[in-house]
Amino acid sequence: MQPKPKIIFIGDYSRTDYLHLLEEVKEHCEFFLLHYASPKEEKNKDYKRFGKAIYWKDFKSAFSLLSFIKPQKVVFLYIDTYYQLVLNLACKHSNIPTFHLEHGLRADYDIAFDIKISPQLHKKPFQKIRDYSTLLQKLKARLKARKFLNKSIKELPEEEEFIRSYIEVRRNHNYLDSFKRFPTDKRVADTYISFSPKVFETHQKHDYLPQEHRVYFIGVPYFDAFHYSQALSIQKAILFIDQPLAEHRLLNWTPAYKEAFVRQLVKMCSLHNYRLYIKPHPIQNVKPWLEQNAKETTLLTNEQLLASCKSFPIIMGFYSTYLMPFAALEHTTLLTYENHPAGNFLVSKPFVDAGVAHPVYDLNELHEILPNIEKLHQKQLPNKKKFEEDWLYKFDGKAGARLRDILLSDNL
Repeated sequence: MQPKPKIIFIGDYSRTDYLHLLEEVKEHCEFFLLHYASPKEEKNKDYKRFGKAIYWKDFKSAFSLLSFIKPQKVVFLYIDTYYQLVLNLACKHSNIPTFHLEHGLRADYDIAFDIKISPQLHKKPFQKIRDYSTLLQKLKARLKARKFLNKSIKELPEEEEFIRSYIEVRRNHNYLDSFKRFPTDKRVADTYISFSPKVFETHQKHDYLPQEHRVYFIGVPYFDAFHYSQALSIQKAILFIDQPLAEHRLLNWTPAYKEAFVRQLVKMCSLHNYRLYIKPHPIQNVKPWLEQNAKETTLLTNEQLLASCKSFPIIMGFYSTYLMPFAALEHTTLLTYENHPAGNFLVSKPFVDAGVAHPVYDLNELHEILPNIEKLHQKQLPNKKKFEEDWLYKFDGKAGARLRDILLSDNL
């Protein structure tokens, strides 16, 4: 029997939604999961059924890490941090293939990252660490990881000037601003594995990729289960796909503003006799929802959502990857909320332009929309197939299998 190929998977593996990308692959590869300086930073141990965790602090340099693991491939969810950058460069110098694996729908960065709209994103990384009181707790592991970084730089003498320049810029800017200053293939993977051509366009723009950069389209592995989920009776219900806007202070959202929004939305659904279901984001605070009347609102896990996804006629939410399959399902009508504390911004423009979503700028608009939802549904219905082709590539339940085939191929 052939040994399983060793693959280093680099990204926040405490996010179980990220790990679910590997569901169809995990039995065929030996995964080493890398993101944290030490195990004390992990949020849970759910990753253990996908692979073994390794930590930056346990290796002297990027080259020693590669020498110890001897991976056939290295898969990044993003290449942003100093450690990821030097490991990517070490892979290039060691002729180890690197891949950027898509993990979500990209928003309109030009809106989301504008300093006037989302000033919190422009804080220096050190300030963010200080604010969350984690610096002292992680200092020892971080010091070891810093040694990893310094030795890696010494072992990449021809790249030292570039690495140190990147570090200096990244220390004072968010990652989008940093990328603008370094439009080079030194900070990108050899190959991109993307959901679809439309999703990939954002990476082409913000990673400054040439037209000929190698990319494979696979669909969205997260949503394979939607294809096979059982058809259910349609409820009189609204499914709300939430986002951690307040937690990240995006578009000037605050916890207080979010609480007021939640109360108004729950009231609006109740007035029109719609049951409200909520799919929270993995890293958001769900307390505002839990404080509502349990007879009117229900929070769903991923498993519960997949089991009941075909029973919701109306889907509402902020810009989110999770809106994609619902935009394509024939029985759904999609509403996107575009009114933010920073102003009215059509962040969900790709959905609206594709004709599969209706933007809402004031929750009071629901008084007119909900009684006439079938008319809106008929308007969106003819556009769903084209949206599927452009944004989901193939909504056939085989995206995970396509990813498996790419990672197992000896020709990449």
